[in-house]
Amino acid sequence: MKKVMLEKKFPSDETIAALFNGNEQFLNLLLRQCVRTEQVIARCYAAGTWNQYSGRDFISHLGRAERNWRQALESLVVQFEQNKRENSAVAVRGPAILLQSRNSYTAFVVGIAAALAGVDVMFMPLHSSQADLKWCLEYFGCVAIATDIQGYAEQLKDLGVAVFDLSHQQWQPRDKFNEPILVTLFRWYKTAPELREAKRQTGALPVLEKETPARIGRFDFISFGHDGFQKPESLSLDAMIVTANHLLLHLNSPSNLFWKTLEILPLANPFAHLSRFCALLKNGVIGFPQVGGEFESHLRILRPTVLFASPTELEKIANYVDEQLHAPGFSPRLTVGSRLDKARGLLKTGRALKLPETVFDAASRALLWASRNAIGKEFVRYTLADLQMVIHGLAAAREAHVEILAQMGVPVIETYGVTAAAGLLSANTFDASHLNLIGNPVSHVSFRLGQNSSLEYRLNHPAFNSSGRWQDTGDVAQMTPFGFKITGRRKHLFVTAGGVTISPLRLEQLLRESNEIQDVCIVGDKMPYLAALVVLSPDAQAEHRASPESIRDLIQQRIGTVNETLPRHATIKKFLLLEKPFQESLGEKLPSGSLNRLKINETRKIEIDSLYQAAGQ
Repeated sequence: MKKVMLEKKFPSDETIAALFNGNEQFLNLLLRQCVRTEQVIARCYAAGTWNQYSGRDFISHLGRAERNWRQALESLVVQFEQNKRENSAVAVRGPAILLQSRNSYTAFVVGIAAALAGVDVMFMPLHSSQADLKWCLEYFGCVAIATDIQGYAEQLKDLGVAVFDLSHQQWQPRDKFNEPILVTLFRWYKTAPELREAKRQTGALPVLEKETPARIGRFDFISFGHDGFQKPESLSLDAMIVTANHLLLHLNSPSNLFWKTLEILPLANPFAHLSRFCALLKNGVIGFPQVGGEFESHLRILRPTVLFASPTELEKIANYVDEQLHAPGFSPRLTVGSRLDKARGLLKTGRALKLPETVFDAASRALLWASRNAIGKEFVRYTLADLQMVIHGLAAAREAHVEILAQMGVPVIETYGVTAAAGLLSANTFDASHLNLIGNPVSHVSFRLGQNSSLEYRLNHPAFNSSGRWQDTGDVAQMTPFGFKITGRRKHLFVTAGGVTISPLRLEQLLRESNEIQDVCIVGDKMPYLAALVVLSPDAQAEHRASPESIRDLIQQRIGTVNETLPRHATIKKFLLLEKPFQESLGEKLPSGSLNRLKINETRKIEIDSLYQAAGQ
């Protein structure tokens, strides 16, 4: 009788194989963490102190969170499935949890645990509006919202779904709890068939408390601009692991580099998730910063060797290093420094770019090594602790920030990606960190130039839904001796320095509705904020000559009205009144009357630069 009961509780081999299909690499990674019983895999701030969690702690935390999700969502998921059967238009995907969170240990644990509990996890951008939240609740079939932002849960209660406040969630070292059910099943599934059958015959099967999930959830992502959303993407957990693993192989980083990360990117982009999976694959340590803590203190306490950064985070690092370089009591060797600056200048010349790639890369590596030694290893350690490299993404890096870190011997490795490819398609390498180039594709990606020099990619791995099909990135590229260079976007979508995707067309249409504005061009691609180049109407120009301040105030009022409809991270911060309108003879306008943004960036460069110089850009 006992044996029969166990067999009833235990799924068949076919059921288990179907459940794990497409998620085996992820579950293999979890099995690897189970054996790290005494090794630290995460450091974070909780309950007023810094805590360290081992692999055993992590798996216990996953098991506790997975059980809590199954219990909390049981009735909600049943109701969702019933509604979906009765009305197929209820949701395109689902059921799902909408997670709006900082990059914290709590978000790390509960996100994976929710997927193991059988629901998708929608990572919501922090700057999203209430309208964006409502849209996602319907599209992704979200049965609940979860957040670890203190006090935020109260603001979400009028959305009509369950809200889970995770801000007071505590995770204890040496926690003793059963591992997730799927990890137990997968361990049994990985044994040899004859051993599995022997255990089935003798009844030595793992006892399961409840029915196992019918599926493993996926990770959902979406980029919100001012006028809606970009294409939503749903990624299997294996897609994240495959991408992270191929990035590690591609980077060609030093073999003796112990992988320690500092999680500083927003979770709404899959690129941010690669950092922690890379650390787990390298048996490293994931560092989760204290909310509201200073960046410098995190560098000294968590001591990362690798940082994943967008232009915003890179700017913080560069400014901090620059402050240390000019701090009282530190006098760099000016003579050596000037020689190194001269060498950097030579590497930027056209003659240097004609060198064979191996020679050019060897010269770049030698320059990094010389810079680090010229400034002094002790000073580098005092300033950046163990930092060895910065992996940069979401938008192009600024040259000034890259050069500041180059003085410390820290390469900034630029990457390029799209959401559908788990945030990464190509990357430079540790030995060849070229500025403004997207690097070579990682091993499961192919590139080609399509019509009108549009860059296309193909994913060559079954973990991705679009595997084997050529996809358009929307970016225009050109080939250089060292790889592809992005020269613009075909659809003219902007990606700000913070990684926010914005379409400027709708903003310009709204502003042109004002009687005082004849024409306007929104700028801000790869910059910290949006700005506007404004051409006044003839009547407004006449009034401007008589009373310039009143017209400026009026234009500011018009822009403020438009800003009220935008998320905070996508508002227009500054504007400039142009003396001359955009001209077709200069190429600023196309025969169709639309703006030629690439040309305007050239002809109005001085005006555009003035909009950002005041902010120290």
